[in-house]
Amino acid sequence: MVFGWKKKDETDKGDAARAVREHGEDTALEQYPKIDLGTLDLDRGLAKLLDEAISKKIEGIVIGKPDDHTLVIAVKDPTQIYIHDSVAYVTHSKFRITLVAADSVMVDLALEYIYTFSELIQDVPWKEWLEKKRFEGKQLEVKKKAETLSGEKEEITGTIVDKANRIIVEAISVGASDIHLEPFEDRLLVRYRIDGVLNVSDVITDKEMIGALIKRFKIMADIDIAQERITQGGRISVRVSDRAFDLRVSIIPVQAGEGIVMRLLSKSAFNISLENLGFDAKLLKIWRKMVARPYGIILVSGPTGSGKSTTLFASLKEINRPDRKILTVEDPIEYQMPGIMQVQVNLAPKEEERKVTFAKALREFLRQDPDVILVGEIRDEETAAISVKAALTGHLVFSTIHTNDSVGIINRLKDMGVIPYLISSSFIGGVAQRLVRRLCPECKEPDEVPSELISIMEKHNIIDRTFFKAKGCERCRRSGYRGRIGLYEMLVLDEDLQSMIEADSLACEISKKAREKGMVTLMEDGVRKAAQGVTSADEVMRVCKMDISM
Repeated sequence: MVFGWKKKDETDKGDAARAVREHGEDTALEQYPKIDLGTLDLDRGLAKLLDEAISKKIEGIVIGKPDDHTLVIAVKDPTQIYIHDSVAYVTHSKFRITLVAADSVMVDLALEYIYTFSELIQDVPWKEWLEKKRFEGKQLEVKKKAETLSGEKEEITGTIVDKANRIIVEAISVGASDIHLEPFEDRLLVRYRIDGVLNVSDVITDKEMIGALIKRFKIMADIDIAQERITQGGRISVRVSDRAFDLRVSIIPVQAGEGIVMRLLSKSAFNISLENLGFDAKLLKIWRKMVARPYGIILVSGPTGSGKSTTLFASLKEINRPDRKILTVEDPIEYQMPGIMQVQVNLAPKEEERKVTFAKALREFLRQDPDVILVGEIRDEETAAISVKAALTGHLVFSTIHTNDSVGIINRLKDMGVIPYLISSSFIGGVAQRLVRRLCPECKEPDEVPSELISIMEKHNIIDRTFFKAKGCERCRRSGYRGRIGLYEMLVLDEDLQSMIEADSLACEISKKAREKGMVTLMEDGVRKAAQGVTSADEVMRVCKMDISM
């Protein structure tokens, strides 16, 4: 029984004082039971039977209430006689006090967890929070030197430096893809995007610390700290537990200061294959035929963070052979692959005419005798025109583009000035994708089929399948999900679709024809995966648009 301790003598203040007088503090302390706070499940409601001021004064936390008249309190030093007086005063002598001894560091951490941790994140269990704190103690090596504009080293307190380092290390430890620092009038929210969903990690209310922390990250990223009302960007290189990471830093001015978002990019070698992405067997076979073509352009669409680069690099890995020359131009280089020449934009000096851009790199690539070219993103007319030209002159071109679905790729190319007959001649096909969270296999539980999805199930002959929903356990950090998997909508051009593109048909007409030929939409692929128990229906509907014609 957790709270069944008994002191060898009675634990009122008179006995405590007597024990100190007769045996000394060290011996008196041995009279009290000891408890490891790390093994308990701290209860905020129970702990807050004592307010923050009194808990910090007695340096203790309420950890048990065996009955209506008894409190069990873990303290650093139970021999201090003022503890009984202080608790009796604030509780109006309502409770009998049982004291146990706890490690000083653990008491401080428990006080921080109970009273400093924001109300926005109280659902994080004590043990999980404690584990993150322990991880923060691991070494973080920051390569960038903290220097001011004058070239002198910036004098920053160790507290701020440690706090900035802890934020980065914690984000890496929980598998976050982005770190968000969001200032408001009275606080700074620290949020991590984990498996595509933002989670509040910390709330900082000390205004001096907020300003110093923002400044610290700007210094780490070699960003001008004198400028506060303009958009800025930079990069931070760190090493955590022998793993190298780059952080792409973006800063915007907001009402209460400066908002920072840092994208975490691992510099380790790429080791993901097409089989791991989530393609079903039929789509995987089609995709492999597409990427094995000798020339043409293949495009992947989707919002930021939908896994487009991962799909493209898994495809490059599939076709990377010693007899092929593969060149990439990226912003930034997200994955490092042996045997591939990779170029990052804007690494040249800052003079405008000497900058490396997608379009300039592409022009030079065509003089480098490549077989395969990867362009990080087609975002303007010049890059689109050169990419199509490369595809028409015997090169296989991969790139990403921002559209909502696979057919939207065609309209986007038209918007960029690519003539329809050139699209039909060069475009092999494309895929629109989203990432959904995988259900935790340890705790998922059966769920009812949403009425919105029944028609899709009937269309695809999905019957007698059990859908599941998220529950939450220790293994999945109580989110109900662990990891992510892709949903795919693949468009492959044939003669009929090429003719429709040349005739400048509407996107809805092309989409209808593609679906008649067997194209599976994002929503349909999501329903399939939900019916297989891989993800939940709620997750599918969160990331996919419901087509009213389904």
